[in-house]
Amino acid sequence: MLCHVTRPDSVVMEVEVDTKANGEDCLNKVCRKLGIIEVDYFGLQYSGSKGENLWLNLRNRISQQMDSLTPCRLRLRVKFFVEPHLILQEQTRHLFFTHVKEDLHCGHLHMGSEQAEELSALLAQAEFGDYNQNTAKYWYTELCGTEPSPATVNSIISKHKELEGLSQASVEYQALQLVSSLEHYGVEWHWTRDSEGQRLAVGVGPEGIAICKQDFTLVNRISYPIIQIATQSGKSVYLTITKETGDSVVLFFKLISTRAASGLYRAITETHAFYRCDTVTNAVMMQYSRDFKGHLASLFLNENINLGKKYVFDIRRTSKEVYDHARRALYNAGVVDLMTRAGERRPRARPSGRRTGGRTAAAAGRASPCRRSCRSCGEALLCVLCCEEEIDSAFCPCGHMVCCRTCAAQLQLCPVCRSEVEHVQHVYLPTCASLLSLTVTDSAPSPIHRPTAPSNCHTKDYPANEKMCQT
Repeated sequence: MLCHVTRPDSVVMEVEVDTKANGEDCLNKVCRKLGIIEVDYFGLQYSGSKGENLWLNLRNRISQQMDSLTPCRLRLRVKFFVEPHLILQEQTRHLFFTHVKEDLHCGHLHMGSEQAEELSALLAQAEFGDYNQNTAKYWYTELCGTEPSPATVNSIISKHKELEGLSQASVEYQALQLVSSLEHYGVEWHWTRDSEGQRLAVGVGPEGIAICKQDFTLVNRISYPIIQIATQSGKSVYLTITKETGDSVVLFFKLISTRAASGLYRAITETHAFYRCDTVTNAVMMQYSRDFKGHLASLFLNENINLGKKYVFDIRRTSKEVYDHARRALYNAGVVDLMTRAGERRPRARPSGRRTGGRTAAAAGRASPCRRSCRSCGEALLCVLCCEEEIDSAFCPCGHMVCCRTCAAQLQLCPVCRSEVEHVQHVYLPTCASLLSLTVTDSAPSPIHRPTAPSNCHTKDYPANEKMCQT
């Protein structure tokens, strides 16, 4: 069975799977081609018969879910958005960035003018590189919804010039940091109608459910703790919530189709479990339904038979479990600093031009294993999050030192042991430059002379076999 999978950057990948393959078989093949280990953040979407966006259930057969099989047309999308510092692979971060760009272009994320200026400069640096008046284009109108004034354009240009020399990976990380602070970051939108027939946008996100009008004006916000139960019946989804007075109220949402209603019901349950729970309970993970043939077989043959079984929910790990699983997988794959493979990335600053016996320091480093080791030490002192600045901060009370001050100030949990950070202590480690400077001379280091204290031991006072010190 042939699957055409469209990535967030509009590139179409061709994947061939077995006709009885589950959704995860296709997703794993796509992620393997892209070199992505953090598979749990992603999912495959397809369009229903009425144009609704539906998530392919990864544990069920593709043929049971798709209307057409010639070929299957799927979209690789980020299903669960997390904060940028929790993304360990650069490939994963790039797909998050391209997905966010698409959401920005569609107007799903709103921001103020200052944020729009900064993000416009970051997007331009990521797309066009260093500032050039002939090629630079800015997204301010798409981001803010208004035309920029001349003063605003000059401000964006100034910010763009300040980014000169930054790598694309670093700029994408900064852009994701900015976007992750926006209100609707990681929110999945579903179009519904209420009991009065008014069209609403229901956003399911990490903190709860946002109910908005068609122009995304907020009507109501529902946090997960006050939701007693969510149920689905046909095209309708019902939410029973607890009000501040202690009374219960039922909210009604009607969707365009039964599958769209199932999508909203799944989104509420899966999103709550992913972001808010420590682990996924078996009651959620193993909930399934059967088709008519499978139901009859379970009644007359064996209740535990797999015939016709379809899993209702598609979640097996929470955000904490995904992060820990990805760290172990990357470690087992031999990834350096839990971020990139050895040799794929280099620090931005390099010592250059220093001569050593007719050779440059870099040439000398290539010639000597100990100097290559020193260079590796220099790379090991780079912040594991941004991979640009050097480590200069320690988390207290756990004491781990893996980040620069800029990245450390944005963390509430230690990325190594996940203990709570009470405060960040500035530390002074050897710099990359100081380590690399040890390799710039070919001559042996001068001996260190220390004053010798007068000895209190005299050879004439002790037998030869009892002498403890001798000068």
